[in-house]
Formats: sequence, structure tokens, C-alpha cells
Amino acid sequence: MQITNMKVSEKQFEELGASLEYMKNYLYNVAQGCQELPAMFHGGDKSQSLETLAQILEGVEYYQKLLKSAAILLTIDFSEVLFKNLSITLFFSHLCQIFSSVMEAVENEDYSLLTDVIEYDLVPAFAAAQGIMAKVQERYEERAM
Repeated sequence: MQITNMKVSEKQFEELGASLEYMKNYLYNVAQGCQELPAMFHGGDKSQSLETLAQILEGVEYYQKLLKSAAILLTIDFSEVLFKNLSITLFFSHLCQIFSSVMEAVENEDYSLLTDVIEYDLVPAFAAAQGIMAKVQERYEERAM
């Protein structure tokens, strides 16, 4: 998916830059929190851990919306490989699989599986999200010049 003849106002472009910078910092902080989440589940209060997980997943949804918008505004093809053999399309598909695994584990109250999904799927997904975001920011900077 690529839109080539879209007019982007200077204000929209500046807002995009600010949003990308915010998201870069957000992803870093969430990646750190995500690494601590398995210990939180093993440590006791499941309700607080589930609330934290829900907030993380909500943030990932915002990331997806921002990434889609940025790709459209910067005319990045959704099938273009941006980071470690991942395109935006493939990355979104991978996130969907992770969300399904998380939801299944939560519904079954299988916290052992949930912590495995977080540790072995979600944490690496945040590393990929950061890599993709860095590439998108690079494209933004190229257009800003």
C-alpha cells in the first residue's frame, strides 16, 4: 500500500515528527517494562500484572495506528522490508499472532504460557518495533531536509 500524490501540510509533518519521537521513547520504556512483566506474574498480584499488560497492548495498538499513518504520509510501501526481514505488513501480522496467544493464555488463566509469550514473543517484538520506528524516523529526517 502506497499513496504517492498526497499533500502533507508543514504542520502535519511537524506533528508527525513529534509523534515519532514520542513513540520512540514510549517503545523504549514499554520494552523495559515488558521485560519485568513475567516476574510480576510469578510474584503474586495477577490483577495488577494483567492491568499492566492491558496498558501495554493498548500502547501497541496506538503504535500500529501511528506507524500506518507515518507510512502513508512518508510514502513507505507496507510491503517494504524495514528491519530484519520485516515489512510493516509482516510485523502487523506477527503482532496479531502474539495478541491471539496472549488472549488465549489470559482466557485460560495459563500464566505460565502467558509469561512465555511475553518473554519470548512480545519482548522481541518490541525490539523489532523499535527497529522499524528507527527506520521510519530515518525516512522522516530524509524528507525533512
